[in-house]
Amino acid sequence: MAFSLKDELESVAKDIKWNFKGILDTEGRLHEIPKNLNFQALFEKLVSERLGILTKKHKITVIENRSIRSYPDVVLTGGELGKKVIALDIKTGRRKNDRTAFTLGSYKKYLRNPAKPLCFGGKYCYQDFSEHWVVCFIYDWNSDADTLNMISNIEVIVQEKWKIASKTTGTGTTTAIGSINKIEDMRRGEGDFKTEDEFLIYWRAFSRRNEK
Repeated sequence: MAFSLKDELESVAKDIKWNFKGILDTEGRLHEIPKNLNFQALFEKLVSERLGILTKKHKITVIENRSIRSYPDVVLTGGELGKKVIALDIKTGRRKNDRTAFTLGSYKKYLRNPAKPLCFGGKYCYQDFSEHWVVCFIYDWNSDADTLNMISNIEVIVQEKWKIASKTTGTGTTTAIGSINKIEDMRRGEGDFKTEDEFLIYWRAFSRRNEK
């Protein structure tokens, strides 16, 4: 059976559950996880811990990004990927009926300077990446629940970034690309662009007032 990165990433992430009771301190006391915690960072860690499966099964080298401000979260290369270098990001979004949303990285920095070493702490150029993938965790949120129950009904969607990108920014005045918001369209990979080239041309030319 032919190697499929999408299938392998789905297999890695599909069984990840929210089963945290709190934060344990050195004196054995259990504290509730704050509601304003960066849950995306936690899911990034859970995925990273499991990506070793790709190394064992397919001899793929997995490199975690130690810089929290640099794209992407993880680099995959070698083994079944051949000469490809894959950029992998992990994203989270709260479900609201049949919709959610998250940002897909900056359109101003590395995207417009593909030959400059601006990615992964300056170790990669945007043009070094053969493909750009996103593992999305979509969940129900209950702000009134305790730590164990505040996140539930987790769904994992794996797509190439351009396939779930929209033509609008993600947040306020920042230079972040926004995702589409219909979950069913995300599952199908039916974003606002027909090709990756169309996505790149659009976002490299995009501008707005008060960009930050």
